[in-house]
Amino acid sequence: MTLRTRSLIVWAVMMASGSLPAGAVTPEEAFAAGCGGCHASDAKVLRKIPSGSETVRRAWILNFMAGHPNEKDAVKAEIVEYLVTKSAASRSWWQFW
Repeated sequence: MTLRTRSLIVWAVMMASGSLPAGAVTPEEAFAAGCGGCHASDAKVLRKIPSGSETVRRAWILNFMAGHPNEKDAVKAEIVEYLVTKSAASRSWWQFW
């Protein structure tokens, strides 16, 4: 199975099961709800996401999320969208420090 196929399967499953819980209404809150127990900020993850097109970044993030623990599976789709959007910003060296 190719990476693209796996990514599409993971994306479809996440979209089918993903909805924000009542307490998380913004992408930032979704990140905090699903990742905040281990990650105080998104900086470390954003540094690891490769630069490139949205398709390249999304595939990397989906692959990463497929094997990474998450405290709230229901917000994985929102977290992916959050990371795709955040990783599109300018990537100067100081941005993530």
